Amino acid sequence: MSQPITRIADEAIELLRATHERISNMRVLFNAISKDLKHGKSHDIEELASLGSFLGYDWANYVDSEVEQMQKALDTAEVAK
Repeated sequence: MSQPITRIADEAIELLRATHERISNMRVLFNAISKDLKHGKSHDIEELASLGSFLGYDWANYVDSEVEQMQKALDTAEVAK
C-alpha cells in the first residue's frame, strides 16, 4: 500500500475508534434519561435530551467532514498512481 493510502487507512481506523467512544458516551446519556424517567425525577430530562441532540449533530458533522477529506485524499492518491 502506498504511503498516502496507509495514512488515510490509519485515519479511518482512528475515526472509527473515536466514533465508538462517542456512541458509548451517548448510550450512557440515554440510559441516564431513561433512569430519570423511570424514577419520576424528570427535572433533568430536557437538558439531557438537548445535550444528546447537540452531541449527535456535532459528531455527525465532524464525521461527514472527515469522510469528505479522506475521500478527497483517496481520489488524489488514485490519480497519482
